[in-house]
Amino acid sequence: MFEQNSDQLAALQILSDELGFFEAIDAQHRAFHVTAGDTLLVTFESGAKLWGPDVATALDASLLMIHADGPTWFRSPDLFDFIDDLTDEGFFDDFDTVLFAGAGMGAYGAGAFCVAAPGAEVLLMQPIATLERAKVPWEVRNRKAWSLRWGPRYSYAPRSVQAANHVTVISDPTETLDAMHASLFQDDHTTHLRIPHAGPRVLTTLHGMNLLTPLCEAAMAGALTRPKFARLWRARRDYRPYIKGLLKKLIKADRRALVRHLSRHTLARKSVTGPAQELDLVSEALDKAKTVRAQSL
Repeated sequence: MFEQNSDQLAALQILSDELGFFEAIDAQHRAFHVTAGDTLLVTFESGAKLWGPDVATALDASLLMIHADGPTWFRSPDLFDFIDDLTDEGFFDDFDTVLFAGAGMGAYGAGAFCVAAPGAEVLLMQPIATLERAKVPWEVRNRKAWSLRWGPRYSYAPRSVQAANHVTVISDPTETLDAMHASLFQDDHTTHLRIPHAGPRVLTTLHGMNLLTPLCEAAMAGALTRPKFARLWRARRDYRPYIKGLLKKLIKADRRALVRHLSRHTLARKSVTGPAQELDLVSEALDKAKTVRAQSL
């Protein structure tokens, strides 16, 4: 999982040809389908860092992966037609459960296109609602995508997800723009799960904590409740990059008491790293805290 290797796409194409279908939709989008079970995982991904195939394998689920070559934001008329054809052919109706899932740009795709399978489950990690300037004039990122045509088909993700059975939105409330996008998903069938201090790369963080498979499994079963997620999110306590990121924030904010508390907590949890690395992590944090304090005097 998450190997930056174009061979993974080539292998997936061969597998799709044998057990489902592969289609080159246009110059920048490809569809990979592997039939494996009565549940279907639909992911929207880009680049060579793939996660959907491994999750589908772990769950014995069929896979439909829409892959973008670059930051296309899945705004392709040919892709629209492809999804329309799947709907008209009853493709999604062949499965007992369908889960649309994605992160970042992929979450936009999953949200925008889930309307093709009414009643589907939807899992959006760090979702972008749209980059249409009229709807999100406060969004200052992804400037090259502003000129894309953002309507009318498969355009505004918060509207498209209204056709879903249930929508789960995972976001970091401390990332202001991400939180603003997440807040646009406000229908009654939406559950918001917050992951404070996860940072701007939510997919990488959840992958590093080995949470992608259990999250998708619970979402497919309609069981990704807040208590269930709270138990899963405890994995952050043993995930070194998360702890280092949180320490960095606390040091920058000159929260010395919290730095000491987190450092001691980290030192007490032997599962984070080896003892020597734990001491290095804590010592580094305390040294930085002392430096901040000295500079403030």
